[in-house]
Amino acid sequence: MASSSSNLTLPVVGEHLILSIPAPRVLMVKMNRPRQLNAMSWGMEQDMAKTFDWFEQQPSLWVAILTGNGRGFCAGQDLKSFMENQSDSEDAFEQQYNRIKQGGFGSVSTRRFNKPIVAAVDGYAMGGGTELALNCDLVIATSRSVFGLPEAARGVVAAMGGIARISQVAGHQRAAEMLLTCDPVPAIDARNRFGFVNAVVDVSKEESVEKGQAIIEAEAIRWAQKITANSPDSVIVSKQGLDLARDIGKGTLGIDEVTGQNYLSEMSAAWREGDNIREGVTAFFEKRKPEWTDSIPPIPMKKTSKL
Repeated sequence: MASSSSNLTLPVVGEHLILSIPAPRVLMVKMNRPRQLNAMSWGMEQDMAKTFDWFEQQPSLWVAILTGNGRGFCAGQDLKSFMENQSDSEDAFEQQYNRIKQGGFGSVSTRRFNKPIVAAVDGYAMGGGTELALNCDLVIATSRSVFGLPEAARGVVAAMGGIARISQVAGHQRAAEMLLTCDPVPAIDARNRFGFVNAVVDVSKEESVEKGQAIIEAEAIRWAQKITANSPDSVIVSKQGLDLARDIGKGTLGIDEVTGQNYLSEMSAAWREGDNIREGVTAFFEKRKPEWTDSIPPIPMKKTSKL
């Protein structure tokens, strides 16, 4: 049987993050700088890195939800914090490069997670906020949410994975539309035209912030529970295969190579030798609901993907 995630001691983080376990096996990470529309500070990014490193190592946590407190999911980089770290151009370049290797914006945008991440978006997801969402496995948004990659309008670029991700998901022309015109993208277009939002939940612009948040969080939890109903081992190996498959589009690997790498990986070996594969088949034949055990231990950490 799976161990209880409710007994876990959550990491100690600053007030800029709120951590909770809203449902069994589900971690919620809520960015909490509402006055700044959850713009990313260096301190918040460091705590997000610590939190997601911890999450990946907890067998009883199978999926995480990333969301924001207040009127925005994340408005991008806190420019004041950014400028304070740009005093030496050579050091700044090295810092930004190391940031990409360590998981990118918010320690999320270039990280190759082993477990699924669900983005729950209500309000503004601009710049780095969109980059965060683009690297999540599922994106659920309210109808009043707005995405955008307006970096070029500010003299910067979406250098934390956004360019590669939006090109892969939306294709060259639509990616160029976002990146070069800097026009905002309503949630309904993000789903129907650009393809990086899974579901849009109807919430009017007149609805309160608190009501909108409650609606999107409940919907994200519902999606997360769809995932936790399944074998955590199978979910992890399937997600690994999806991440490897992204390399096909970059011309570095073919379908046969991706499939072979996934099948021969340590995670796949642990899945084949684990209890859940037998439990799933047995439960099917016995016509009962499977009783999953916790996810594959240990899970090798692989923080970043090649962009």
